[in-house]
Amino acid sequence: MKKSNNTLLALLLVFLAFACDDIFEEDISNDILQIISPIEGETIQGNTVQFSWQNLDGADGYRIQVINANHIYEVDSLVSVSTLVYILNPGEYQWRIRAENFAYTSPYTFPVNFTIVISDDLSDQTVALHTPSDNFYTNNTNIIFTWNEIISADYYNIEIIKKFNGQQTVFQQSAITVTNLNIDPNTFDEDAEYIWKIKALNSISETTYSERSVFIDRVIPSQPLLVSPLDQETESTAINFNWTNGVDLGNVKSVITNKIDIATDIDFNSIIHSANTTNNTYQFEFDTVGTYFWRIKAIDAATNESDYSNVRTVVVQ
Repeated sequence: MKKSNNTLLALLLVFLAFACDDIFEEDISNDILQIISPIEGETIQGNTVQFSWQNLDGADGYRIQVINANHIYEVDSLVSVSTLVYILNPGEYQWRIRAENFAYTSPYTFPVNFTIVISDDLSDQTVALHTPSDNFYTNNTNIIFTWNEIISADYYNIEIIKKFNGQQTVFQQSAITVTNLNIDPNTFDEDAEYIWKIKALNSISETTYSERSVFIDRVIPSQPLLVSPLDQETESTAINFNWTNGVDLGNVKSVITNKIDIATDIDFNSIIHSANTTNNTYQFEFDTVGTYFWRIKAIDAATNESDYSNVRTVVVQ
């Protein structure tokens, strides 16, 4: 009976927590957002659209949707500010927006139609970078840089800047007439952040540079050290495994993910459970008593993997 009462109390506390959120959130379900731009029937020259709207009291964020002439979503995003800059190809589009908080949503605005047309003036246009993604970590220096075409551009210029103990331009190429480039791997001569920049040009104008960062990291993390349970320790079925994380010792530091393996044999031919965590602790509940083996290895954001830790035995009873 006591256990049942405790369960009911826990459920009541959860209900009250959600109810309190509803009470303290402002009801915006009847409020209408006011859009600023683009407005109905507007024609935008170039490829860069700035969506903007008035802030709404009580809103935590805004859900913006943009569809093309084929009714395919180009944008379906939740943003926390009252403006969004987005790159779109020439064509017919429609957009709408609503406000949201934890408990309520406003109605969507009435869909607004707008058109994007080609412009020879590149000064207000933007090169949309494709790959690699921004802040991409890799241990592979064979990188293909790609970006989207601007129809009115004649060619593109690229720069790559190494950012480590200062900044140094390590690669430049002009008058590129394609939208991809495979850089000599020797350009990335040491582990560092590399900023790659692209701009489009024609005979009368040019864009500003669009830029992203890629991180070259070829150093493996150090080996994790097991903490508990101790080797050959006897435990109940629910066990907390703890260890000291491996460390990224190279020029480039990134988040370490730890992989835990639990097996029924010391060679790990029969792994019963494997999981990844960014913590240095992991809880697992065994279904069957017996002797088990566990180990940890560290993996950084560039997919460099440490050696496995020493193997420990745990007896579950």
